[in-house]
Amino acid sequence: MTLKNKLQQLSQVFTTLKNKLKTKLSSQSQTITQTQTKLNEANHKLELSLKETNENEKVLEQLLREFEELAKEVDN
Repeated sequence: MTLKNKLQQLSQVFTTLKNKLKTKLSSQSQTITQTQTKLNEANHKLELSLKETNENEKVLEQLLREFEELAKEVDN
């Protein structure tokens, strides 16, 4: 095999490797983007759940105060 043929073969192998790396990096980037999107959606759901929990807690606190007031009225 001549030096020229070896260089051509090396160039082909390099090009193939470069293309495989680009494809793999693109795939990994897409996976990262999808994962980030899912994480953002999960965080949003958690925020909504926390807000709802806080609102429910306020309602329960108000009900507790009202029941305590009613209990005082019944005792009098």
